[in-house]
Amino acid sequence: MISNNPDSKLSAEQVKQLAEENSRLRRAVEELAILNDLALAIGGSLDSEKIMRSIIGKSIRALSAEQGDITLIDENKANPTQTLVRSMISTSEHSPLHLNQNLLGWMQINKKPLMINEPGSDPRFKNVKWDSTIKSVLSAPLMARSKLIGILTIYNKRTDTAMGFSESDQRLLSIIAAQSAQVVENARLYEEEEAYRFMRRELELASSIQKKMLPSEPPQIESYSVSGKNITAQEVGGDYFDYIKLDDHRWAFCLGDISGKGLPASLLMTNLQAILRGQTYHLVNPAEILKNANTQLYQSTSAEKFATLFIAILDTQTNIIRYSSAGHDYPYLMRKDGTFERLQIGGLPLGMMDGLDYEEDSFMLDEGELLFVFSDGVTDVTNSNEEMFGEQRLTEMLKNSLQSKETSDVLIETVVGSCLKHCGSANLFDDLTALAVKRV
Repeated sequence: MISNNPDSKLSAEQVKQLAEENSRLRRAVEELAILNDLALAIGGSLDSEKIMRSIIGKSIRALSAEQGDITLIDENKANPTQTLVRSMISTSEHSPLHLNQNLLGWMQINKKPLMINEPGSDPRFKNVKWDSTIKSVLSAPLMARSKLIGILTIYNKRTDTAMGFSESDQRLLSIIAAQSAQVVENARLYEEEEAYRFMRRELELASSIQKKMLPSEPPQIESYSVSGKNITAQEVGGDYFDYIKLDDHRWAFCLGDISGKGLPASLLMTNLQAILRGQTYHLVNPAEILKNANTQLYQSTSAEKFATLFIAILDTQTNIIRYSSAGHDYPYLMRKDGTFERLQIGGLPLGMMDGLDYEEDSFMLDEGELLFVFSDGVTDVTNSNEEMFGEQRLTEMLKNSLQSKETSDVLIETVVGSCLKHCGSANLFDDLTALAVKRV
């Protein structure tokens, strides 16, 4: 029997209102519990992968989805929708679903939550061919300091599949994304900083090892003044010089320049040094040394990696220097009458082609005369006005050194110091390396 009492009807409405309010409060408490649980799970971690997997897992459970992922993006890249990191958790047996590039592009433009319950007929994605396993999609932007750093997406509502995701689902995922974004960004920045620190330590170690492999001081050779110096443009470099004592009266002097810069060039330089030291101990002719070094370098490197090298062998009993060059900048032979020659005999750079032969030549070094070998970083050093140091300046410095009867160490310091002064505030583009052998 239905009562017509207005008070009875009012009580029914109140009961309905109370039930709806209780339902809202229950949902709010559940959401707070989810957010609190998520905060506890990710708040104390700096492992970005662990954090993202926690966010995805709790989003899937909270919203009854089948799968989820987080895609981190970088707006500073040429392609802003390039995926940098992806984490995936799945509760289904289907293959993992991947965030469509169209969705990614939409989020990049709109930066707001996206709900799709009928992918095939959604007017925002008319020309998109959806995977048959995708029934519904819910996505929310990860915003840190007003910047889009990623996207949190869940797929396929497991309950009420006919209806898909709801407005309350979208609101909860948005809250999860908003509260998680800065934690994800902090973890990523921390990992990038740690990776940078690790790289710096590795480069510092590599630089220390490389410096120890180069001569720490020049050899003491009767009637000769010898000096060399290397300044790297980066932490490690690809230039190389060496003094190798062959016997009581023969010395080998080498100066090389590896193609490229940085750590790859330094590793190849180390390889070249080992090859040359192995060759010079059992071969006596510079051309033969270069031929064997070329074969070994060609076999151990890729075609685009090569090295220029000048090698000279001094016999202190005869004062004769035999030399050969593998595509290196022509060294200066400064004569005591003020004239000079550029030593051009040799062949192609090492490592470019297999089976190369090299020519060699010789000359006598008289008292007061100088052999000066350098890398292209010396003449190519450029100042802030794009003006190169050039060979003319170097030639004048060598002539002045000969006239003033400077020792090799003074000459090397003068040349390198002048190059650095010329460079000024501009960044050093290439390694500086010079070697001088003077008969005194």
